[in-house]
Amino acid sequence: MNYRHHFHAGNFADVMKHVLLLQLLTRLNLKDKPYRYVDTHGGAGKYDLSTSAAQKSGEFLNGIHRLVKLDDSITRNAPAGVQQYLKIVNEMREGSGKGAYPGSPWFALEGMREMDKATIFEMQRDVFQQLYMNIRDRRAGLHERDAYEGLLGVIPPKEKRGLVMIDPPYELERKDFPQLVELLCAAYRKWPTGCYAVWYPIKDRAMIDRFEKKMIKTGIRRQLVCEICVWPDDTPVGLNGCGLLVINPPWKFSEDADEALQWLFPHLRMSENGGHAAVRWLVGE
Repeated sequence: MNYRHHFHAGNFADVMKHVLLLQLLTRLNLKDKPYRYVDTHGGAGKYDLSTSAAQKSGEFLNGIHRLVKLDDSITRNAPAGVQQYLKIVNEMREGSGKGAYPGSPWFALEGMREMDKATIFEMQRDVFQQLYMNIRDRRAGLHERDAYEGLLGVIPPKEKRGLVMIDPPYELERKDFPQLVELLCAAYRKWPTGCYAVWYPIKDRAMIDRFEKKMIKTGIRRQLVCEICVWPDDTPVGLNGCGLLVINPPWKFSEDADEALQWLFPHLRMSENGGHAAVRWLVGE
């Protein structure tokens, strides 16, 4: 996998991450008080799937491309989070061309309210410049900064409630993601009531098992695992599936997530046999 997101924009993993992101924000929106959204690796905020990089990988063909090709009679019965996701994608495609696809900061700002604020990090200079051009929203503060040190400087936010979305370049992680576990522990110590959503790739089940054991040992409570694997675990492809680990998920988010993933799975699966979509508690109350 190439860590630059424009190679992977719109793939099945993006679909999963962005649908669940919108569902998390919808749950946060139910309370009157404002919140802060923090995106640790914001990327460019917007992508063009007609570019050579996206066309070369072709990953979007088994992600968003499948969903936009579905008949309206199918999508109108999709869960609310999926419908909201498709509405945002279609609005961008209508305004910017059929190759346009939003990044997580764009989805987040569409899902937030006027009173809510966003802090978005991106450390790669060229990508940050794209982010700066694409995200022009008074609610969003953009920071050209390494989120592994920047995150701890912005939490807890003055709003006291909110969501941190973490999707780091896993080529720079090792084995069972030790850097990520360390960051989560440090962030949780500073802001134990915050909601943290951590996206991760599933290529090797043994590595994920080690990651989960490490997270259990942290002592952090209320850890929810959301997974979608479009290939069986033992398939020798670059990416069999992906997960979203959510710490302190909002009330009833687990039900939203399960409904969405069960609907998405048959439309995104790559094999008639094997693969799965599941939501489970790694650590309870």
